Amino acid sequence: MKSIMDQKIQNYGKISSESYSIWFPEIAKDYEDTEFYRGFIKDGGQPALEVGCGNGRLLIPYLTEGLEVEGLDFSPHMIDICEKRAKAKGLNITLYHQAMQEMDTGKKYNTIFIPYGTFMLLHDKQDITNALKQFYTHLNANGTLLISLFIPTATDIHTSAPQPDQWRLRREGKRDDGATVKCWENASFNIEAQIENSKYRYEVIKDGKIIDTEEETLMIRWYTQSQFTDLLRDVGYINIKCVSGYTNQPGSPSDEEFTFIANK
Repeated sequence: MKSIMDQKIQNYGKISSESYSIWFPEIAKDYEDTEFYRGFIKDGGQPALEVGCGNGRLLIPYLTEGLEVEGLDFSPHMIDICEKRAKAKGLNITLYHQAMQEMDTGKKYNTIFIPYGTFMLLHDKQDITNALKQFYTHLNANGTLLISLFIPTATDIHTSAPQPDQWRLRREGKRDDGATVKCWENASFNIEAQIENSKYRYEVIKDGKIIDTEEETLMIRWYTQSQFTDLLRDVGYINIKCVSGYTNQPGSPSDEEFTFIANK
């Protein structure tokens, strides 16, 4: 595992990282994006790099299938969990503890993919440009970049923005040791700036008592499809297209989830 420290990017804490597999268990067939990214990787897209690999929800199944994929994440907790899960399965894994806007793996890839919402954690405009440039630098000629994005739903904005001090239960699940983990969210939205600012409070409950807590704040920036097309074009990407969700259908303005595909 290779690392650089103290990069400018938001981070996931210990409890949230450990609980990720509760919210999103490793059952590849249950996720639309698993097959979507796999198709690009298998179709001449190796070697590949997953930016924001987290606990290995996508990366580990791909490695199990024999695909040549590496992972990059800034959360030390996520990196540690991913590495341990891979070793438990007897897999050789290459992970980089780096920030995407300053990444330097020393390699080039045929495919770089950034899964659901990960890129949106960059909200500083210079960081956004730098990250897109780093992806470009790390791609082989004609290599493919895949970035999946979403727009916060009208329901989220309607229920959260008028009451910024109200906490709502966002997720709940049980750990292997029987403890319940609850994730509470307090979200606010700046519609003009296209920024969502969310505070999260995690509670670990066992035998009716809270035995551990953690708080974190995450800010995300969302984009219209035309805005993100312009960002990619300005960096030098070609053959830019946007698809609806994880399909082959062209994206439409009404899509809440969409994926950009572009070449170097």
